[in-house]
Amino acid sequence: MKKLFLSLLLITIFILPVSAKMNADFIVKGGILASPYLYFDGSNIQDVDLGFTLGGEIFAYPWKNIGLGLGAMHLFKTDIENTGQKISATNIYVAAKPKLVLENQEIDSVYLIGQLGLTNSDIELIDASGLSGIYAAAGIGIEAKWLIVEILYSFYNWAVTDNDDFSTAQLYSLQLNLGFKFSI
Repeated sequence: MKKLFLSLLLITIFILPVSAKMNADFIVKGGILASPYLYFDGSNIQDVDLGFTLGGEIFAYPWKNIGLGLGAMHLFKTDIENTGQKISATNIYVAAKPKLVLENQEIDSVYLIGQLGLTNSDIELIDASGLSGIYAAAGIGIEAKWLIVEILYSFYNWAVTDNDDFSTAQLYSLQLNLGFKFSI
């Protein structure tokens, strides 16, 4: 699955921009996970402190107002409340961004955004490092010249294996991002 995902990333990076005459946006953004909670095996729920993220995206616009892109984001180590343990994650994803362009307004556009990809995580609470899983997020954002502001609902899902036992861990969160956009 990782080879397929990496192949799709490479195709998107190299072939899509070359094959179409289009503009591209480079975005650098940081944010917080505003109300994260960690969910184990359908019964154990742990609150997580605010988490800080840093990431980047590149979007190509093969159609006038629909962008397709790639992104990466890192969730820095944050505390799992009342445990003294930490969680961190790195995500690589593809994204779609349809937007409504506003003419002669302070806000250039309003857009929807969807992200789907892979996540690699360290969760000290269950003594798991290098834990691979799926990342998904959906939300809404605004662009004002070079500034972007986004609100996303994000979901992480990991399969945890411990000897012959199989369980899952999920992280749900509201994510607030602030970023800078560079267009070419």
